[in-house]
Amino acid sequence: MDRAALLIVVLQLCGTNVEGKFVDSTVKLTEKVKLECIYPEKATIIQTSWMKLNATHKENIAVLHPIYGIHIEDKYNGRIYFENASREDKSLSFIKSTLEDVGLYFCSIVTYPDGIWERVIEIIQPDAFEVSEKQNNHMFTKPGGNVTFTCPYKIGNSVQQVMWERIKADQVDTIVLCNSSGKPSFGSDFKDRTLVDCSDQTNSMIVIQNITVSDFATYRCVATGRNKTYVMSFTVAESWDRKCFIIYIAGGTSAAVLLLICLLIFNITAAYCKKKKRKGITEALSNHLYSTQTQPANSYGRYNFHGTWNTAKREESSLGQTEEIYSNLKNI
Repeated sequence: MDRAALLIVVLQLCGTNVEGKFVDSTVKLTEKVKLECIYPEKATIIQTSWMKLNATHKENIAVLHPIYGIHIEDKYNGRIYFENASREDKSLSFIKSTLEDVGLYFCSIVTYPDGIWERVIEIIQPDAFEVSEKQNNHMFTKPGGNVTFTCPYKIGNSVQQVMWERIKADQVDTIVLCNSSGKPSFGSDFKDRTLVDCSDQTNSMIVIQNITVSDFATYRCVATGRNKTYVMSFTVAESWDRKCFIIYIAGGTSAAVLLLICLLIFNITAAYCKKKKRKGITEALSNHLYSTQTQPANSYGRYNFHGTWNTAKREESSLGQTEEIYSNLKNI
């Protein structure tokens, strides 16, 4: 396929009717916006085209071809890029988005032998993006498992439509839309792995099969009647394997016991060292007081046990005179 034939295919895709188009995802406008487009099938991809809906037609943005590579229109050159242009991932990212980027985008993938696979994404302004619904149901599963949601709305028999959505931080993906006629319309990411019964007028139930890591998110059921709207939210998280959970609990318990033992040993050692230090200080003070009290009381290095005699001798020696000493002795 040469470049002329490639442009013919692009023009044919641009002429596709878009009136009343089903939207697969709604994305909030931020400085850096990513429009996800991941082909879920195994058919051979011939070409991928990104387009934006203008007032009357689709405006071409970029074309990806396995042989000719990537072609980006001059208007978007330097503003968009493909972060991981693998065989399945054709997601488009904006570097610096503006209010002019608000609108409807189409990711069209031409395949063989399945034909054209398309995903429709709408970028909306931040003030119009509301996902702050209360989470009131928690569900757990493992990758590859199934999840069943039930939405028992109570708005009478005047249900006009029921919308099931997957909610992420800056993106809302449509799972399935049940209209008043009971006909379902599936989002491109859920068409081949979602079971739903749109005929029940009192509640809605869906089953999502083959859960992936990206499916661990918040889900919302919105039932709309003539004068009422019923909203119910769910949170799906990854469940733990029972064996791993037991090992985790056992490991945590062992770690806690070991920590307590270490703390006990530390406290005992600290108390012993403190007691030993206090005992050493007490002994040092006692030795100091003892040495002070036992110092010699005179110049001869003897203790003055016989004060009168020593005093007399000392006076005699120092004065060179003899003095009489009077003593009151008891007659024996």
